[in-house]
Amino acid sequence: MKRSYLWTGVAYFVVGLLLAAASAAANGKMQSLLAGFAGGGIFGGLATMGRYYYWTRPGRVKRYQEKQEEEEICLKDERNEMLRDKAGRYAYILSLLVLAVSTVLFSVLNALEIGHFYGLIMYQSALLVFLYVAGIWIYRWLKARN
Repeated sequence: MKRSYLWTGVAYFVVGLLLAAASAAANGKMQSLLAGFAGGGIFGGLATMGRYYYWTRPGRVKRYQEKQEEEEICLKDERNEMLRDKAGRYAYILSLLVLAVSTVLFSVLNALEIGHFYGLIMYQSALLVFLYVAGIWIYRWLKARN
């Protein structure tokens, strides 16, 4: 495993600590936002460093190399590549449909003079998660079907 993987984890951890310090100094709504980013940086960095130390232990190096070779084969496999392409296309079409419906929904809300940004932020967050999960689900569905 490359040492740059370890340094990426350290960088995430340090940025998380800096954001935690900024969160402690901030007041109001920014405090919770900074605390969330801090948690993501700290725990993401710890997870990355943990993975690095796990796979660089002398007893696991050979197993890690086998895992890497298998991943390389899967990435270059033409069938998997075709399925990833189809999953991306279906997720794209699905996202266009969802965005079109949401445009109509927000237009109606605007006409009724109901304008809350909190709902919009929550909707966009849910949309992001939905598109990610949809891409994974469609890929697995296509893989099982073919």
